[in-house]
Amino acid sequence: MIEVIQISRGGSGGVTGAKILAEAAIMYEGLYAQAIPKYGSERRGAAVQAYVRFDNKPIRIHSPVYEANHALILDLSLLDRIDISTVDKDGVIIVNSKEIPESLKNSGRKVAYVDATGISQDLGLVLSGFTLVNMTMLGAFVKGTDIISIENLEKAIISFWGEKRAPKNVAAAKRAYEETKVVIA
Repeated sequence: MIEVIQISRGGSGGVTGAKILAEAAIMYEGLYAQAIPKYGSERRGAAVQAYVRFDNKPIRIHSPVYEANHALILDLSLLDRIDISTVDKDGVIIVNSKEIPESLKNSGRKVAYVDATGISQDLGLVLSGFTLVNMTMLGAFVKGTDIISIENLEKAIISFWGEKRAPKNVAAAKRAYEETKVVIA
């Protein structure tokens, strides 16, 4: 089983992104998957976690992820909310950042980073003042992990958003996929 912990801010689309990631795995990759949000009465801007699991057999557990294979950080200011030591040493830490975060430099960890905020803003993915980085970060996740193909992510985005609302979201995922840098920090 592959487990992912994701942290974002309420209003940035993190929970929706986790659902679409799970749908891409189920509908187009032939995997079993689940997306579990963890939030209470948080408001826009508050930290929100979501967990995603992938497996080639049915997933029987339904709980938070405590030791993840990968971490997906949609807002760099929340990086300290995840204990990186609980992420598999062979896993990837995917961050919304223009450069490798200082706290990950010289860590020996595999880091995938992309300016998701900049890409989303360039494409007009802003709602009520909040930049929607979820689809952009899914493109980075696909590039960093190779669990789901970019083509199947695109299909899942179109399925979720519909033909009319999908183009900007697909463009964001594809652009992030192309611009994500994957390095050993």
